Amino acid sequence: MWRAPDRPLIHARDRVAATRSIAYFFIAGGSVVGACALLVPGFAGGSTAGVLTTEAVAGSMVSAGALCRLTPQRIPDVFWVIVPFVAVALIGALNLVTHDVSVSAHLYFLWPLLYAATFVRRDLLYALLATASATDAAVTFWLKSDVSAATDIAALVTAYTVCTVVVSKLRGRSEALVARLEEQALTDPLTCLPNRRAFDLELTRALASGSERCLLIVDVDHFKTINDTWGHGTGDAVLTRVGAALRTATGPGDAPARLGGDEFAVVVEGGEERARAVAAQVRELVAHSSDLPDGLPTLSIGLASTADLPAAGAEALLAAADRALYDAKLRGRNRVASTREKPEIPRFSITRSSDG
Repeated sequence: MWRAPDRPLIHARDRVAATRSIAYFFIAGGSVVGACALLVPGFAGGSTAGVLTTEAVAGSMVSAGALCRLTPQRIPDVFWVIVPFVAVALIGALNLVTHDVSVSAHLYFLWPLLYAATFVRRDLLYALLATASATDAAVTFWLKSDVSAATDIAALVTAYTVCTVVVSKLRGRSEALVARLEEQALTDPLTCLPNRRAFDLELTRALASGSERCLLIVDVDHFKTINDTWGHGTGDAVLTRVGAALRTATGPGDAPARLGGDEFAVVVEGGEERARAVAAQVRELVAHSSDLPDGLPTLSIGLASTADLPAAGAEALLAAADRALYDAKLRGRNRVASTREKPEIPRFSITRSSDG
């Protein structure tokens, strides 16, 4: 079934847009720091070394921002994690070199913290919070020996923690909402199976693995008759039972889905022998779960394997399984047909029945 991707280092659904936002942050922040070092008396500690160090840091920020802006797609994930830790170290070093323990100097630590609270994974965020708090405390106690240093650090660390936790929690709520919306967009509401969109993603991912996969296309026989005779509520119950049978018969490496109407699909991990076993179990589960008369419903299943279609893409595999499904119907329905079997009649005369 559909699986979420591996846990990322960062949380950014649009990497290019997020990287560009960081670029603007670096360019604007570096420009402000550089201008203040030159124009504001005492901003860089009043010494030539302080001004030069500050200008070097500001220049590095602007350069890094320009790099992010020009090549956002080339920025690796590890960059997002390294940047806030480097920023904390630079801010601490600047405050130490310039002997600046003013409120404005302390508040610069909020920049990397808010950035991390917005983009970086939560465990890394809390590691950054601890690093920033320890760095600020070390610099403050080094430069201020009076009792006010402890009071300042207590207040500042509290402010850092509150700001970081609040932004992180808001981000978590936003992510949960987006994840829920994504789940709804990828799930069939009736059967709770992945829908066609999720199936297409899983099929593409499965084929990219290079190992053998089989595709089953499952169709409910005479579904229109079921709806017309017993009503749409009964038809929905049949589809729900087929969905439950697919979930029961498939394993963790398989991907069942409802494509639409009375048509289902399963990407089976392995060869044709295992795919036939899955198909047989699905048919048996459906046959023994229905209380409809006349032995309804039955299933027709088409089977295609990547072993028979070397270098074929998703569309070719779908077309092959669909042809096998047509053949199963032409052979009388209620059976499994494979692309390896000789078709019942020439392909050009096959047409889809309006009654499943």
